[in-house]
Amino acid sequence: MRILVAAWDSGGGVEAVVTVAGKAARRGHQVRVLGTEGLRERFEAVGAIFRTYRYAPDNDLSRPETDLVKDWEARTPIGLFGRVRDRLMFGPASQFCRDVVDELAAEPADVLIVDALIPSALSGGEAARVPTVLLMHGPYMLPRDGAPPFGLGLRPARSSVGRLRDRAACAASYAFLRAGMSPLNKARSEYGLAPLASARDLEAAPDRILVCSSPSYDFAPGSVPAHARYVGPQLDDQPMGPWADPWIGGPPLPLVLVSLSSTVMRQEQLLQRAADALCELPVHGVITTGPAVDAGLISAPPNVVVQRWARHADILPHCAAVLTHGGHGTVMKALAAGVPLVVVPLGRDQPDNAARVAMAGVGVRVSKNASAARLRAAIRGVLTDDAYGASAREMALRLEGERRPGMVIDEIERLASLHASIPGGAR
Repeated sequence: MRILVAAWDSGGGVEAVVTVAGKAARRGHQVRVLGTEGLRERFEAVGAIFRTYRYAPDNDLSRPETDLVKDWEARTPIGLFGRVRDRLMFGPASQFCRDVVDELAAEPADVLIVDALIPSALSGGEAARVPTVLLMHGPYMLPRDGAPPFGLGLRPARSSVGRLRDRAACAASYAFLRAGMSPLNKARSEYGLAPLASARDLEAAPDRILVCSSPSYDFAPGSVPAHARYVGPQLDDQPMGPWADPWIGGPPLPLVLVSLSSTVMRQEQLLQRAADALCELPVHGVITTGPAVDAGLISAPPNVVVQRWARHADILPHCAAVLTHGGHGTVMKALAAGVPLVVVPLGRDQPDNAARVAMAGVGVRVSKNASAARLRAAIRGVLTDDAYGASAREMALRLEGERRPGMVIDEIERLASLHASIPGGAR
């Protein structure tokens, strides 16, 4: 099978797309990736052929000046959604479509996989009459019954008033998306495609929606559309060896990992407050800064190590708690290891992940402006209240029970086979 992937530098979400590409390549399929140059090394490392976009905008989230959306500049969730909608999802629709159409004309593919943040690329596949997959690198993103709208950090409603709130908010979300779809419909018209009348048409556009999360973790998994499939978290983070414990031979204290975003989210002050919080706790702490923050900027007490990176699969089995911004990948890795969380959402999908963590009883949510004392109290709470650890271990068992490593490629193969067997393709 020949697979074309339209990828995007989405920070932590890249891991899911890279993992899917690697699984397909290891199963013997040819995988070609269109992406921004900064993604080349990661995709080539898993056996994919990499080609840069010729027309779509560039993006590099490791530096503020090369971040296309600059979401940290948004003052409200609506402002953030507007930036993502206009600068990424729909604004560059013509460029994404042209890249995909030209690539498929030069070398055909049996299926097109599109990162959920660039849904306009799906129209390029539609124009080329190639079956399409929208890959969501976390829980289901689009509004639906029984779930609060994306990005607001709300829990599902429990009353008639709350359900009315969710219906109104979901309707507003669809209207907000529809208001930005003009560039997408203009691009569609250039390829003889009918316009999309609503954001619900956008949801119906791909032949498959593959949700890279667990139904036990997501809100209202039974209300996703019929062509959506939960394929489990795509986290290619297998242990590579023993973790190098900096305190080997010292007192056996609980280990706390602080892992915030690998992209620019103005997290330097929060990292410093986390270090200050750990200073007065009877724990060992590891703070990872990622490529967006200079580790040398964080002043650490003797019981804390600051480093650029630590492999989660190696360190998490030794952890008693994790303080994180709430990126889906970090949350799922911690829960898979049965480790409770302190979630300090900075934006994007992180408030929603914090709501899921709190609702499941596997951790607590804390404001991004919390003081070192408040962070210290939250860490102490998840360490000393056995209910958090017990709930996290229970969630780990549920996630393991739902784990189907090959399911994501099975779904892609099934779609390509179905399309090839029926004239004109079929959902």
